[in-house]
Amino acid sequence: MIRRSRGRLPRVLEREKDPDGDRLRREAKVAGLRDFRTPSLEAVERRRLRLWLLTTIVLVAVAAGVLAVVRPSSSTSQLLSEPLLRLAVFALAVAFCVYAIEKEFRLGRTTRLLTDERVLTAALTNRLHEASLLLEAGRAMNSVLDLPELLQTVLRSACELLDANGGSVMLVDGDELVTLCVRGREEAVGARLRLGEGVAGHVALRREPVLIEGHVDPNEFPGLANREPYVESAMSLPLIHRDEVVGVLNVNAAAGRAFTEYDLRAVAVFAEQAATAVANARLYEAERAHVAELIELRHGHMGEAG
Repeated sequence: MIRRSRGRLPRVLEREKDPDGDRLRREAKVAGLRDFRTPSLEAVERRRLRLWLLTTIVLVAVAAGVLAVVRPSSSTSQLLSEPLLRLAVFALAVAFCVYAIEKEFRLGRTTRLLTDERVLTAALTNRLHEASLLLEAGRAMNSVLDLPELLQTVLRSACELLDANGGSVMLVDGDELVTLCVRGREEAVGARLRLGEGVAGHVALRREPVLIEGHVDPNEFPGLANREPYVESAMSLPLIHRDEVVGVLNVNAAAGRAFTEYDLRAVAVFAEQAATAVANARLYEAERAHVAELIELRHGHMGEAG
């Protein structure tokens, strides 16, 4: 199955975590939540347990009181008749049960609210983690101008961001894509693909990121090559700088993991940074080659003059 996403995409999938309360409070303060309090489902459960223990104790006490008051007696005078006592005890038991049910309802609602808050807190933690990874990746890419080293940094950072086990970076060379950096299938380095062919060529031509789930229809992507080893879930994103496609980033999910639209949005933000870094590295290489050419020409003129 293929899913396309159009336009600029913002970001994540969260991995199940049970973060420490102090760390959550620190991260919440960083995000601007100054009065953050860690939800405590355990405290709610303790209150619920105390409520039902109290209910049990009261009902047992009422039953014991009834047995003590309404026991056979030789006295002919009683303050209350037996039917009236039974009615009073029944009313008391019903009233207390209503009280316990009402408290249980409130505790249940509080539990649901705390569960929702804990889910939102986990989502916030995940956003902070991803923002940290994106910031680190941006710093790493901006600090490198050597193109091969930069491509390694881009691919490594993308795999770390998504917990992926492989991928590739392809750059545009004329009307073809050239695979310059690979993780997981090193023999694919140097492979060429025409624009419009296969998934990567389609992405470069259409300028649309693609999320791949399961088998890919060859009719939808002419020239599609068989993927060995088979990849269950993958993503392919165009690297666009100043409205020009400079390459394609491909990322493969690990076995048993499936990418989502949320992951695609996250990598789309990363791809924008990567495209800028690649364009800068190419410009640096072009300027360096130009300077080397000028130095060579100068040496040649000096040799002729000598």
